[in-house]
Amino acid sequence: MSANAHLNSYLEEDCITEFEDTFRKSMRMCLSDQLEETLKGKRIIFDSNGQTIVPLRRDRSFDPASAAIPRVIHPNERITDITAIDSSVVHLASTEEGRLYCAKSGVVVSSGKGIRRHFRIGPILIYLTEGSLRDSKIDHNLANLLFFDSNIAKRFIRIRLERAIQLVLSHRLNNSIMLIDGSLRPSIFEDYNCTINRVIETSTLNNNDVIGLSKNTTMKTLNQFEYLLKAIPFSACIDTDCVIKSLARNTVGKNLLVKLGKNENEYVLRADICSANGDEIESLERLIGNDVIFRSYPESLRIAHHISTFTNTEVSSLNGFVSRSYGVVEIDHTDSRKNLLGVSFV
Repeated sequence: MSANAHLNSYLEEDCITEFEDTFRKSMRMCLSDQLEETLKGKRIIFDSNGQTIVPLRRDRSFDPASAAIPRVIHPNERITDITAIDSSVVHLASTEEGRLYCAKSGVVVSSGKGIRRHFRIGPILIYLTEGSLRDSKIDHNLANLLFFDSNIAKRFIRIRLERAIQLVLSHRLNNSIMLIDGSLRPSIFEDYNCTINRVIETSTLNNNDVIGLSKNTTMKTLNQFEYLLKAIPFSACIDTDCVIKSLARNTVGKNLLVKLGKNENEYVLRADICSANGDEIESLERLIGNDVIFRSYPESLRIAHHISTFTNTEVSSLNGFVSRSYGVVEIDHTDSRKNLLGVSFV
């Protein structure tokens, strides 16, 4: 059986179960399979203000010592599986004892300039309580943050879900490229058995490349290099490894600025690349030779984003599912400002 056929067979049969099992292990007892028991009779308030997750970053001023020279990237059409992963987490509701979250992830496989497969993991309900966090193996200080700050909890869940999927794929894929939304850097939210370093190590052993693409960066000094790439009517990149590593010392792999599209004034992205053979340019050449590039962004990663995003309809449906299935007592969520000041009729 060819590597491609083996991958398709695996994706069809048992990959989602393995993804979810790995994720549950990484959460270390924070996930409860008995939501009916833990939620039954709880007074609950469903969240009405969805918020996006903002990556934690840092920035310092830096003056580049010399001008960088762009390097043209030529498409390499040697058939390579490009596997893109993205995920999202929403806060659904609060009870007296904790918070209810829901996570979802999208995985898309492309090759030969076409999308070959796509599927969704989730939605997965996660109920974090003070008791479950206390009984878990999560650091005490981090557990307190997760209990009181929903934004940190969402980021924690998202990172652990993505790392679980990435680790499973790093074992299963061969001679492939794994695309990750965001930079390649360790996180305090990772499980020690499921880290980005372990994902990269396993990927390298299986001859897989890992590429992290960032759409935005707070490292404003990188903006100085963008005009060089936008002026070239080809796909191109600039080595900014020294600049990025001087500002963020925990980044992994080779750090580049890339313009994957051929036209001038295309979007410029930051790319963190861990190549199995040490040739980051070849990784980019195989990426643009096998994925569909639109506005300098891989279509596989764009589709993975849309698959993993929660719509308002999905959130409403999940609220209804929780209400029907777990015997909760819904409390009307009213606006205290409106209650105190009344509604203006002007």
